[in-house]
Amino acid sequence: MKEISGLHHVTCISGDAQENLDFYTGVLGMRMVKKSVNQDSPDTYHLFYADADGHPGTDITFFPWPRMPAMTPGVGLSMEVSLAIPAGTLDYWSARLGDAGVQLQGVETRHGERALPFVDPHGLHVALVETADVREFTPWDRSDVPAERQVLGLHAVRLWERSLDETAAFLTSALGLRARGGGGMAPLRGRRRRFRRASGHSRTAAGRARRVGRGRDPPRRVAGARRRRGAGGASARGTGATSAH
Repeated sequence: MKEISGLHHVTCISGDAQENLDFYTGVLGMRMVKKSVNQDSPDTYHLFYADADGHPGTDITFFPWPRMPAMTPGVGLSMEVSLAIPAGTLDYWSARLGDAGVQLQGVETRHGERALPFVDPHGLHVALVETADVREFTPWDRSDVPAERQVLGLHAVRLWERSLDETAAFLTSALGLRARGGGGMAPLRGRRRRFRRASGHSRTAAGRARRVGRGRDPPRRVAGARRRRGAGGASARGTGATSAH
């Protein structure tokens, strides 16, 4: 079986499109590399944020559905998206987010990595995690964030599980990931278990996306923001889905 090389992208549901754009480009300094539509609900935007070249593994994308109810945390959901930042930059990000009025939750250490969790303007739980992982990344030269401190891409996604057994079997047997640390596969009640690609390095996908012209960024205004509830109304703001590559 060909090895899974990491997360390709993560798609989440947000509120107002302009507020989402302002936060992810203006505060987090990511590039909006594409503005498309939801293929199942064409009157809804699909917004893509990534590094300058849109490398696989750097994309976090959103469907803006402002009328969607807020998420209720629960088992079986993706509960947090972690974004990678360069080692040694967490203090910069803590100050930047604080200046922007983001409510921070305090620095944590997760599997030896420093992480700064917070909630975005529409209820999505996000964490910035320092990492020295080798990955494909091109800084965006129009970002307000200095190149050496920019968000590098996806780091991890946290799932809530009632029982780990079936999910762990799928991640290890079907996707070829391995559990990291903590006594093999013994049950861990109320604790975190990390799974990562077998060869060690993080969630960066192999291969290159098409290059996007530096001078043709989508505008920083989202005209006519869509306000449809969404197909079936089955999701909620603050939830997300992942795609491996």
